[in-house]
Amino acid sequence: MQTLNVEMIGSGRRLCEPPSAPVEPPPGLDQLAPTPFRAHPLLRGGHLQTVLSLKAPPIPSLRPHVQIVELDDGDRLVMQDDLPQGWQVGDGSVMLVHGLTGCHSAPYMLRLASHFTQWGVRVFRLDMRGCGAGRDLATGLTHAGRSDDCIAALDRIAELTQGGPMGAIGVSLGGNQLLRAIGRIGASIDTPPAWIDRLIRLAAVSPPIDLARCSDNMERWLMRPYNRYFITHLLKRLPDPVRRRSDFQQLDLRRIPRTFRELDDRVTAPLSGFSSGRDYYAQTSAMHHLSEIRVPTLILAAQNDPIVPASCFSDHAGRLPEHVQVLMTRCGGHVGFLGRGTNRFWMDGVLQRWCAALSPCR
Repeated sequence: MQTLNVEMIGSGRRLCEPPSAPVEPPPGLDQLAPTPFRAHPLLRGGHLQTVLSLKAPPIPSLRPHVQIVELDDGDRLVMQDDLPQGWQVGDGSVMLVHGLTGCHSAPYMLRLASHFTQWGVRVFRLDMRGCGAGRDLATGLTHAGRSDDCIAALDRIAELTQGGPMGAIGVSLGGNQLLRAIGRIGASIDTPPAWIDRLIRLAAVSPPIDLARCSDNMERWLMRPYNRYFITHLLKRLPDPVRRRSDFQQLDLRRIPRTFRELDDRVTAPLSGFSSGRDYYAQTSAMHHLSEIRVPTLILAAQNDPIVPASCFSDHAGRLPEHVQVLMTRCGGHVGFLGRGTNRFWMDGVLQRWCAALSPCR
């Protein structure tokens, strides 16, 4: 492991080959972070970085088209399709997937969509099942294992774009979904879709790849405010079709779950076909599939992330293929990376450089 204000993890032995189609090689970690991350002097702690990342910056207006994704079980997803001026078939596209309590209008989703469309890249901002614009179009809960939803959305994007390179960026829980999805394809657990050779870049920011370890971390008393915030928001925004389910109505929610482990045992697992929270964690954690990813992949994380322990990534360093890279900063919190001066949103520049091969403007 080298350190240049960032830790370079993930140049392990090659366990699988990169995509067969000739594509521009991904940039090295030194190219991704030519300016090492320096936290804003007032935001050096992981908790501050995490909380203040939710503050929305001024963003140029986006005028998306709404795209519907039909799922095999009858539920539907919604994507916001941000089409740059002059985009044509053969140009690049990228799918953005939000985190647990986010949606297509989360600050990082808006920032990234604005950056990529200015670069001529078509952006699809996916609302997870039952979230955002698709809140009342689903009877199923979103959770860490909804990899099939990501694949269905990429199927639709491939159909809409008709050609050209594709990328996908997942934030927090969305990152786990994407890593799991592409790893399962690489392992031949799931059938490779026709577009897989078009997918040339994958990125995940602060993904909870080891859900059991993250759950253990969230059990600490220090983390109770986070538990309260996330659980309150999740229960408030449950879609009406979920509330109407007979199995939901049989749940006893007179006492609100106090931790994620309790939420997953009492709500997530029984409503999603898992025997327990631990069974849910074991079946849906992306860590089991990282070594099988066959697409150039970047994982961006911070040592002081209060939600996802850094050991989730360092413990897997020796088992990563060469084209799966982990860029870990000393500071940054959970999906924060709020820097100084012109580097205020440092992660945005890193993700743009990682996905530069998608842009016709490069």
